Amino acid sequence: MKGFRQLFLSGCLGALIFLSGCAKDPGTPPEVLIDGVSVVVGESTPGSLKEDGFTTDNVQKMIVELPDKSWTSSIFLQKDGISYASLSLVNESSEKKLVGLCVIEELGFYALDDTHKDLNITINGINPIGKTEEELTELYPDLELDDDEGDYRFHYLRDGEYSVCFQYSKGVLTDIDVKHSFSKSYQSK
Repeated sequence: MKGFRQLFLSGCLGALIFLSGCAKDPGTPPEVLIDGVSVVVGESTPGSLKEDGFTTDNVQKMIVELPDKSWTSSIFLQKDGISYASLSLVNESSEKKLVGLCVIEELGFYALDDTHKDLNITINGINPIGKTEEELTELYPDLELDDDEGDYRFHYLRDGEYSVCFQYSKGVLTDIDVKHSFSKSYQSK
């Protein structure tokens, strides 16, 4: 009986070690500052940015709340008449929720080579706007480079459930997407 108990406990300990090794590392969100204000994908809400002067254009789009288990990517983050980023917002709850209380899962910075070339943003302490691919590689040593030699290239920083995608068109940085993984099985609004 004593041998069986020791064997059973050893088996349980082995199973626990195996299962703990299989747990997926959620990663660390990239540090994103917009005009000096921290926005954490997967945590921040538009409402939490209101005291720093940021608003959303959801009222103009007639999207005041999201249904339960839904998401939208048609909202923009604005401040002082400047559109800083497109937002993907998620309502994971089982009840409808005001847009300002939904979680920001994605930030999209676009037209960085034109309209938005003067945006004040940093990602992990660096403002990547205007940087060449070579400069970006030096600034972000963990950058995964696109091996395609075409006109459109995508470079990634990945950390568990988080990613930053730098998009280049003909050698010029045009877009940046900062994402936290979420279930796209939710309905899209």
